Amino acid sequence: MAEFDEFDPDLVAAFIDGRLAGAERERVLRLLTESEEAFEIYADALRARGELDAGAVVPFPAPKPISRPRPRWWTAGVPLAAAAALLIAVFPAVQSRRANAALEMSAESIAQPLTGGPQLAMAVRSSLDAPRWSVTRGGGSTFVDSTAALRLGVRATDLQVAIEVEDRERAGRVVAEMVELLGSVNLSDAARAEYGDLHQRITTGDSIGSITGAAAKADENLRDFLDSRWYGVGKWLAAGELAARSHSADFFKSSETAQFIEAAVRSGGFAPDEIEALRQVEGVAKRGIAENEFETVRETFAKLIRRHAG
Repeated sequence: MAEFDEFDPDLVAAFIDGRLAGAERERVLRLLTESEEAFEIYADALRARGELDAGAVVPFPAPKPISRPRPRWWTAGVPLAAAAALLIAVFPAVQSRRANAALEMSAESIAQPLTGGPQLAMAVRSSLDAPRWSVTRGGGSTFVDSTAALRLGVRATDLQVAIEVEDRERAGRVVAEMVELLGSVNLSDAARAEYGDLHQRITTGDSIGSITGAAAKADENLRDFLDSRWYGVGKWLAAGELAARSHSADFFKSSETAQFIEAAVRSGGFAPDEIEALRQVEGVAKRGIAENEFETVRETFAKLIRRHAG
């Protein structure tokens, strides 16, 4: 399968405009045929073309079978230069949209690559038994700030994986802390009530299926209430730390993890040294994380949590 990080908008535009040959043309053909992400960016450019008149046909090969059909304009005639220009114009916006979408993902989706790993239960225990931050929040209620949102995001992931390994004791502790954290946030009565109900479900022996569904709904509602990218950042940082603890290579291979790192770098909320650390994780993930690198990666995520949740 072609890698999305091969996507070069200038090169693809030159291909659309008929200016490529040989190995470069074959590279673009392979990328657009095999990479869903690259193809969707190209598709967005074509959607943006509006009412352009028909022109020369873009020379795509017959597409290989994929899980969903290509749009009917896969071989439709389009003005080549216009399509190339649109591709260049659309690419940054699509990149930004994809990156930001990672911060909107549910805790269940973020943690999904971790599930089923043999070391996950042990990682959950060691993670939740070690305090993520030492500073407790005090004083009166405030509107949502980045620290509160990030802490809640961290605990949303902790809750998801505790439920996944059916560790009710730790899940109950996490929910209780989330209820306490929400006490420092103005207008959070509904969210606190929902997590209070979830705590009762956990402690009174509701089925795991019922608890999982209630946790997913609570996560979605809390995301909408907080309306803060830091909630998503917290979920991803906690997942990254747990993934490294449990030696989950699948987590670091996922395109969603790559999109999160890109979103975090673009967010403007991290210092230069933190961005450099995230870029190092990105590089390790792209080439395949080695067993002796998991602890370094874990400490990177743990340090980011400590700095921004303290």
